[in-house]
Amino acid sequence: MSSEHDGERQERPQDPATTRRPRTLTALLLTMLASWLLLLAPLPYSLAAGVTALAAMVLLVLAAVQTFRQGRHLMAVLSLVVGVPATLMIVTGSLLSLLFYGPMLDIQECHASALTEHARSSCTADAQDSMATWVSELLGG
Repeated sequence: MSSEHDGERQERPQDPATTRRPRTLTALLLTMLASWLLLLAPLPYSLAAGVTALAAMVLLVLAAVQTFRQGRHLMAVLSLVVGVPATLMIVTGSLLSLLFYGPMLDIQECHASALTEHARSSCTADAQDSMATWVSELLGG
């Protein structure tokens, strides 16, 4: 009797939406995790966080549309309200790192070679002065 029951389970066609949703959510989870880990990495690797965050945003929209079609409107809206700003912050951080690549690389190298807390704070102060000078030169001031 159980063999007949198992045969019935195997013959049932699977709904493509139910098999696609876990894949989309898994891909979304992996891209968000990759974005977070890349954001913690030193330059130039941290710039890739913006690319993975954009991929995560596409997957987030796909997952929200699938969730909305399933009738879970609150879950779809909530995931968009939380997810879109999070991915936009990562993309913005990557763009700012790209824009200020020189000064950001200098501060990372200085922090890596600093042995004391005083040296680290000196790096930060020097980097702020360097960034202010760099921005004023960029704007022609």
